Amino acid sequence: MPITTTPDHVAVAVPDIERAAERWHDELGAGWLGDDMERLSTPVGIRQMVFPNGGKLELLQPTGEGFAQAFVDRFGPRIHHVTLKVPDALLPAVETIREAGYDVVDVNTEGGWHESFLRPSQVGGLIVQVAWQEKSDEEWFAETGYTPEAPRGSAALLGPTLTHPDLDTAEHVWTTLGGKITRTDDVLTVRWDDCPLDIRIEQGPNAGPVGLRFSGTDALPAHDAMGPAVLVD
Repeated sequence: MPITTTPDHVAVAVPDIERAAERWHDELGAGWLGDDMERLSTPVGIRQMVFPNGGKLELLQPTGEGFAQAFVDRFGPRIHHVTLKVPDALLPAVETIREAGYDVVDVNTEGGWHESFLRPSQVGGLIVQVAWQEKSDEEWFAETGYTPEAPRGSAALLGPTLTHPDLDTAEHVWTTLGGKITRTDDVLTVRWDDCPLDIRIEQGPNAGPVGLRFSGTDALPAHDAMGPAVLVD
């Protein structure tokens, strides 16, 4: 039985958020969802932005030795994870995922943000964060007094493109995670109702992310400071 989820954002690990923002914020026109880099309890800083269609991108920057630094050292700047939010409590969703045969790790239910993770080896070269949030973004903005920056331009973030050698395996995990699957030839498209973000999975010899799909802009290559390629539908 699948869990009920909604994609919240795609996260990209980069060496320096301000440098990477030259592409995603300055050139493509996303609006910031916070006025400063948030520093987590682990050595990583984050900053989120939103595109005109509502697609959210999160930039992760290592601030010391830890998972983010190890990821950038190993893979370079690229897509790190996709976050799926559950509408109710996290633990029942975790149990359902485990019953489907997947190993959910780093489960944390403290505070107003509960989270858990599926490893890339289970999903196909991509970390999936399954989370529950006590307050909506709008409630957080009202509480902090922050006014989100309006996005500019026409670039719309559609979601990541991945490759996977076994589309049947990919279909099973993403169905378990609440996605609705459309399969055409050697391509899976994973969608959620009323959500701007989806996931495209193409048949390929290796599992992993290829780039971020956009509409309303031009294609851009992967860059060692900016992050993954911009793919145009």
